[in-house]
Amino acid sequence: MDDQKVSAEAMNTEELRELTNQQSEQIQRLKDSEQSLLKRQEDLLFWIRQFLAGFPFGLIMVEKDQRIKAINKIACEYFQYTDLEVLKQPIAVLLPQINCLEATKRQTRLFGRKKSGEVFSAEVYINSLEMFGEDLLFITVQDITERQRLEQLRHDLVAMVSHDIRAPLTSVRVTLEMVAEGTYGKLSNRGSELVSQGVHSIEYLNSLVKNLLESEAAETGAIELDYKTTSIGTLIKHAINAVQPPGDASLVSIETEFTNDAIIVDENRIIQVLINLISNAVKFSPEHSKVNVLAGMVGVEAKFEVIDRGPGIPLHQQPLVFERFKQLNQPTTLKRTGFGLGLAICKALVEKHHGRIWVESRDGQGSKFCFTVPIAPAN
Repeated sequence: MDDQKVSAEAMNTEELRELTNQQSEQIQRLKDSEQSLLKRQEDLLFWIRQFLAGFPFGLIMVEKDQRIKAINKIACEYFQYTDLEVLKQPIAVLLPQINCLEATKRQTRLFGRKKSGEVFSAEVYINSLEMFGEDLLFITVQDITERQRLEQLRHDLVAMVSHDIRAPLTSVRVTLEMVAEGTYGKLSNRGSELVSQGVHSIEYLNSLVKNLLESEAAETGAIELDYKTTSIGTLIKHAINAVQPPGDASLVSIETEFTNDAIIVDENRIIQVLINLISNAVKFSPEHSKVNVLAGMVGVEAKFEVIDRGPGIPLHQQPLVFERFKQLNQPTTLKRTGFGLGLAICKALVEKHHGRIWVESRDGQGSKFCFTVPIAPAN
């Protein structure tokens, strides 16, 4: 009995020792897990700080409870807070218009609120990201106060051009036309010539004003289309007659090749695009050369091409061709005219038709301007 008792006590001691060892190992594993978790959190915070510091815009990182987890220096400058003042604060402290923070696919304009209570216009983009098992929202913020001020100045300028310049120009033109017709007495040959030059100058100014207003309408998406059934041939003929009326002995000839397929577009707008492209082609073509105008069907689209034998466009300048207020280098024999809006308007009109416009050119080898439009508007 004593031997059995000693053996049982020895077994109990051994089991206790084994159980103690197991508990020690579990405690150590928990400590290791805790250290690993802390290390991951430190790595995450370090990565977040590095990311925020290097981001070129204001950036705010928000946890799923709508509280601020991190903010970079640029955003702090926008809102006039330090990072410590806003950490763990609700995002509504900075962006009071946000009720429920959700990822968006496009930028939104909101009001930002500074520490002083002053508000400013902000452009905001919200994206979601899972990072180290945590769902976070990234808010990109940009102060657009200055941009809005410039936009307002531009709108005011356009309004001034529309109301305060067009009316006087029209009045002067009417007066000059009456003078040219002899309403106020007969003019000498030299006087008639000068009055005619004045009328042409006013027509040119009116065309500049018209382009400026149309460019503004294109920029704001205010262009309206009047769709009607027409044909490719009709569009080409009207455009060429406007550029080079019948009987005009121009030094640059225009050759055409087109089908007469029916399409449904805004006839006047597509003719406007063609007039601009053909006029440019004629202007940049050398004397006694030709301009080719081609058009036909490509699948469910109508394709138009205007080809000249001019100086061409260097590859590095081609991305700028359709931008507003951009004028590329021109031959010394040509006088620089206009605001550089014609091709920008063409692009806006073609894209309004859900089409595409582009240029194919090599320096010194002429240019080919192409655009396509659907044969009918989408339902």
